[in-house]
Amino acid sequence: MDLPKEMDSRFQQYTRLLIRRRRLFYLAIGLPLIFTILFTTISPPSFEAISRLLPTSEASSMGVVGILTGLFGSGGASYQDGAPGSFLYNDILQSRTVIESVLNEEIEFIDRKGKKHRGTIRELAGYGFGTEGVENFRGSNSVRMDLENGVITINSKAKDPNLVAIVVNTWVSKLDDFNKNVRITQAGENVSYLEYRLAESKKELDWMSDSLVTFLSSNRGYPSSTNPRIESIVRELNNQRDVKEQVYQLLSEEYEMAKLNKQKTTPVISILDKAVPPTKEAGPKRIPVFIFSFSFAMVILIISLTILESSDPTPSEMPVSWREIKDSLAVDSRALRNIFRRKIERKHTG
Repeated sequence: MDLPKEMDSRFQQYTRLLIRRRRLFYLAIGLPLIFTILFTTISPPSFEAISRLLPTSEASSMGVVGILTGLFGSGGASYQDGAPGSFLYNDILQSRTVIESVLNEEIEFIDRKGKKHRGTIRELAGYGFGTEGVENFRGSNSVRMDLENGVITINSKAKDPNLVAIVVNTWVSKLDDFNKNVRITQAGENVSYLEYRLAESKKELDWMSDSLVTFLSSNRGYPSSTNPRIESIVRELNNQRDVKEQVYQLLSEEYEMAKLNKQKTTPVISILDKAVPPTKEAGPKRIPVFIFSFSFAMVILIISLTILESSDPTPSEMPVSWREIKDSLAVDSRALRNIFRRKIERKHTG
């Protein structure tokens, strides 16, 4: 059989199948459409709020890497000095430590119907407890980072516009609290160490100075005395005091520099866009629901057609005329009109 005849034969078979099983095709299209309309009408609406952050690049110091490694495990990505702070904040925002603090936050808000609510975000948003609550929060909220400029975009979804804005702003607030209260940057560790060493060096310098004064007070004849032993002791005490003084001065300079470096490396977050209550619903969206239901209906349709055609002895190679197609559509149209006519008659008689 040549190609034109084969294509014509295939077309006749598919057309015959479409005419014979047309009601199945009607259901495969109509039911997903009805399901989509009912689902999007009955399902409660969801709202989405967005906030954008711009972290400073100085936040990515080894101390913050140490925080991530210690608190969140060492299995994540490793960051080196000089890496954009956005990478770190992305992990911090999605960490259990920060999410748990968000879920346990006590809030109060008025919903769009004017009803006042008070409680934790966990309770009001219905995230649940334990690991389930954390995973539900991660599923309803997302953090994205722009690789070109480092801007972090935070998205959150909830059943109320005022609630979702509070969730996003609380999330940002907890990130800022983490930076202020849990940061253990390299500069911070240096400041603590230098502060301790500076105090110890001051004690040593004062003790050495007091020792020299005490020795000179007990040997009032110095320096007129020509006793070699006294001169040797005084020289040794002076040398030790000078060394202690130089160490103290060096530590003082390092301490001041470390404080400046700590201030420079303090993580800072600039809020570009604060989350505000959205005015439009973000979901449920009809197109994704229809695509899902239509795909499911197509699978059922294919299975049904396979079963019905395998047990139907009617030949499918019979030629199909346009008159036959027209008559089939006319029959369906009359059946549909009769259905609506009966409903109208029942309504009037009732």
